[in-house]
Amino acid sequence: MKRLQTFTAWVLGLSMAAVVASWATAAENSTAELTILHTSDLHGSVMPFNDYANRLSDRGSLAQISTLIEEIRAASDHPVMVLDSGDTLQGTPFEQFTHVRWGEPSPTIDAMNRIGYQAMAIGNHEFNFGLGVLERAREQAEFPFLSANILREGTTEPAFQPYAVFEQGPLRVGVLGLITPNVPGWEKPENYAGLVFEPMDEAARRWVPVLREKERCDLVVVLAHTGFEQNPDTGEVDGTAHENFVWRLTSIPGIDVLLTGHTHENIPPRLVRGVFVAQPWARARMLTRIDLSIERAAEGWQITDRRGENLPVQGVPADPELTRAFTLAQQRVQATLDGPVGEVTGDVRVDRCRLEDCAAVDLIHEVQLSASGADLSLAALLNAKAPVLRAGPVTWRWIHAFYVYPNTLVAVRLTGAQVRDVLEHAARYYDGLDCAPEGCTVVADGAIPHYNVDNMAGVSYRIDPTRPEGSRIRDLHHNGLPLDPEAEFIVACNSYRAASGGFYPHLEAAEVVWRSSEEIPDLIGDYLNSHRPWRPVVDGNWHIGRDMVAEE
Repeated sequence: MKRLQTFTAWVLGLSMAAVVASWATAAENSTAELTILHTSDLHGSVMPFNDYANRLSDRGSLAQISTLIEEIRAASDHPVMVLDSGDTLQGTPFEQFTHVRWGEPSPTIDAMNRIGYQAMAIGNHEFNFGLGVLERAREQAEFPFLSANILREGTTEPAFQPYAVFEQGPLRVGVLGLITPNVPGWEKPENYAGLVFEPMDEAARRWVPVLREKERCDLVVVLAHTGFEQNPDTGEVDGTAHENFVWRLTSIPGIDVLLTGHTHENIPPRLVRGVFVAQPWARARMLTRIDLSIERAAEGWQITDRRGENLPVQGVPADPELTRAFTLAQQRVQATLDGPVGEVTGDVRVDRCRLEDCAAVDLIHEVQLSASGADLSLAALLNAKAPVLRAGPVTWRWIHAFYVYPNTLVAVRLTGAQVRDVLEHAARYYDGLDCAPEGCTVVADGAIPHYNVDNMAGVSYRIDPTRPEGSRIRDLHHNGLPLDPEAEFIVACNSYRAASGGFYPHLEAAEVVWRSSEEIPDLIGDYLNSHRPWRPVVDGNWHIGRDMVAEE
């Protein structure tokens, strides 16, 4: 009898333990935690090093991002996802020389593999070097390149994997990729041949229900390479609806987290129309962290708490293991950047190139006119922080610091009247004169990015900042005569400008008469190499000054 009682107690004990364990399991399965880490617009920022200045820099790098991610993983007792919203394959000489020029694996993708990224949206800069380079990077990646709104021409079939589903603890998390559809507005047609770019909101309305219903996802995260086209607080529209879609995407049911990029903004995680939206600063300078608390309800898993912040990277030590993996490749690139490609007879400065004609921008004009055979050249100073080029050898390092974008060259046909419109658009930057007894200074429109302030070679003109916008170009002449509005001119400009970058009028719709196959930094190197030594001379074809005599 005593043995029976003992056995019964043992069985009851087991039963109670099983019940308690069952309750604990049920409780555990009714709640979940998830951390999402996100980068965007890395632009080849792998190492804590400034390629242009040839020195260490801790402002942002994947090596530092890696340190932050490992710290967060080590402190977490729940799943941690690592995602990216695109623009990885362009932006530093380290990435461009290694991956594009030498045809070797992308160091950026290699670093992302080592860190353990789980998915990446394709960005517009992934198309800068053509489909071959993009495909090599995609094959190298140990994570999917996602884009639901890039279609094969003539079909409704996605050209890339539209989404991925991840089991994260008890949760099924769907991740959808989207790209700004304005790629054809920036790229050469051969760089996206056979592809069509659908509006982001249309694609999201089609694919989010697939993730929710067919894939039975508990959470939907959208990686969107795009920014806000409308201020979420004031409702102000900024005129970028052709490339930015975040506001429209927040209206689509079923999206829980919207991770954005493209506009290089610091947008800490925030709720916008019920969607948790965030964007980290570009070039690996920030890591977005989002922490979600989720509970199971009758209608499925529900987010009960959202927390998030954008973590700055400056001051974070670089991951030594990742840094060691790329040291030799970086040293090889640095040696290449120090290679001479020409010689100049005098110093070349950039510090006043937006206020007066300068030899630096005139060099771009010379290159563009020589390469294209055009009548006129339109160009801007792209990096106001480019170092002074001292008399003597010119290196690739200075060229890439001076001309920081992989633009190609385009020649288009414009009338004289259209040329004037283009110059008036550039002159919007000069928004008045602030005069004192010791002299006058130009009042600049700070809302206009500096890389969108162009000047032109092949004509002469004066900019009068005191006149109303649209009538600031004065004394416009070609070959010593007033510019004929009916005459036709071939105008050379970079591919970004030709594709409506900066919203310059006429250029996008103009007839294209010639395109370069080389990028402009390479054209600059070729020009300097074949014009040894190059003598920096300012032709003074434009200047700033107000009318001296009142108009009748």
